[in-house]
Amino acid sequence: MIGFFGGSFDPIHFGHLKNAALLKSTLDLSELFLMPCAAPVHKNKLNFSNAQRLEMLRLATREFNELSIDLREINRDSASYTIESLIDIKHEYPDTSVCLIIGMDSFINLSTWKNYQDFHQYVHLVVIARPDCQAPIASYSFTPTQTITELHNQTAGLLYFANTELLDISSSDIHCILFNTALSGKMSAQQSLSGLLPESIIHYLQHL
Repeated sequence: MIGFFGGSFDPIHFGHLKNAALLKSTLDLSELFLMPCAAPVHKNKLNFSNAQRLEMLRLATREFNELSIDLREINRDSASYTIESLIDIKHEYPDTSVCLIIGMDSFINLSTWKNYQDFHQYVHLVVIARPDCQAPIASYSFTPTQTITELHNQTAGLLYFANTELLDISSSDIHCILFNTALSGKMSAQQSLSGLLPESIIHYLQHL
């Protein structure tokens, strides 16, 4: 079984990386791909370019080398619709169990995604719980399961809530720190960002 964890990763941080690494182990995934989008439909303009976000992903996966990068969306260089990626992935891995990993905030708003009612045909949906988000009753055509074994035994169509301990880090918090420390010097920025991002990415951001 393989997994895809999509997002803008603007920038990638420990909240993404540590949860992804934990899920890869917990779900016994043979591969977990970070799948950066090019132009997110449900977000405002990104703070970093495609090239910058991709470089930060490459730096991050040197430290978290159990994770891989999938370039299909960022290479599309247009509005990122998940359904298009799911169709591509199904063609590429027709007989493999595939998990799409999303956060609870995205799950709550899944009905706003293009062709969301068809997702169950292509993947399992794994939802990362958040303490501040209550799961909706809707299952969006997926069949709920509480066992990882069922995910492995079926190629698509199941809904699984992962009980991982979500790190309380957001890209918007990182943007605020970067702007607030812009006039304070590199050392102040490094101290403020320490623990939120890999040191290699902090160094990269300081030299943009």
